[in-house]
Amino acid sequence: MPVAPGRVNGEKCTVLRDSGCSSVIVKRGLVASAEPRTGTQLVAFADGSTKRVPTTIVFLDCPYYKGSVETASLDEPLYDVILGNIHGVKCPGIQVHDKTISQDAAAVETRAASQRGVKKLKTPKESDLGLSKDNLKALQQEDPILEQARKNAVTGDVIHTGRGSHCWYSC
Repeated sequence: MPVAPGRVNGEKCTVLRDSGCSSVIVKRGLVASAEPRTGTQLVAFADGSTKRVPTTIVFLDCPYYKGSVETASLDEPLYDVILGNIHGVKCPGIQVHDKTISQDAAAVETRAASQRGVKKLKTPKESDLGLSKDNLKALQQEDPILEQARKNAVTGDVIHTGRGSHCWYSC
């Protein structure tokens, strides 16, 4: 997963860009005790457990995002900041400040998953589709059904999908 240096309220930190996360987690030690709490948030962890934690607004400056953001505070997260899919976040692997963000990878297997075994995800191979990667990419670029998604990625428009949910596209 992509990791980059950053700053929270001016303090140096390490930021993990987690595309499987839907909010922002920050190490409690990086949030000053004088920072006002904005409420609480229920955080769901990879092992299925949940915990209600305090939230506060911090200023985050990293290659993936710059600005004020509400964060959930944890005592010992895996990284100082875990940056999820929030509006305005940048995708890893893009050009930022004249250098490409690295694409490091890490994986975790929970005890429960190792005990029950993990089924292999069935995915089509390129040969199953009868297309090369370049041909598939060209067909997607020509597909008029994807035109609106491409426009939304460029404009950054937020789409309200109902029941308080929303989504956005980025490239």
